[in-house]
Amino acid sequence: MVCVAHYRIREYQHADLPSLAAIYTNSIRHLGAEYYSGDQIAAWSSFPEDAAGFERWITEATTFVAVNSHDECIGFGGIEDHGRIAALFVAPLFVRKGVGSGLLMRLMEESRTKKIAVVTADASEFSRPLFEKFGLSVEEIEHIEFKGVEFSRYAMRTSI
Repeated sequence: MVCVAHYRIREYQHADLPSLAAIYTNSIRHLGAEYYSGDQIAAWSSFPEDAAGFERWITEATTFVAVNSHDECIGFGGIEDHGRIAALFVAPLFVRKGVGSGLLMRLMEESRTKKIAVVTADASEFSRPLFEKFGLSVEEIEHIEFKGVEFSRYAMRTSI
């Protein structure tokens, strides 16, 4: 039996912020272990501890939230006005059930509505296949540092 998530996508509301922080942290901690070291997971998942920075990251993008039938947040994604996908995170229980694809589809629709010609993303090892499914291709592998820990990520793009 295949379990499919039943959800809808709506615009971000301020009351969602604690749920989005939990999704972000839990997603990295539960799904990142296959791809990242303990130090990388600890650094990356700690971002919501900077409450003001995390909120700014959410609100400076056009952010959409996937919610279940009880209006509980199960994923979120954001796109900046210049076409950079700022966020795409799904709660671990809802991964590989279409939520990430639904959110990414909504972000791509938003880019077309805003007449954005090029969409970019800084993808993790985990999210790269989903972005590729939506036509983004790797331009380069970037090496960055966050909280004193080195990471590699994929700079991806597509033309709309």
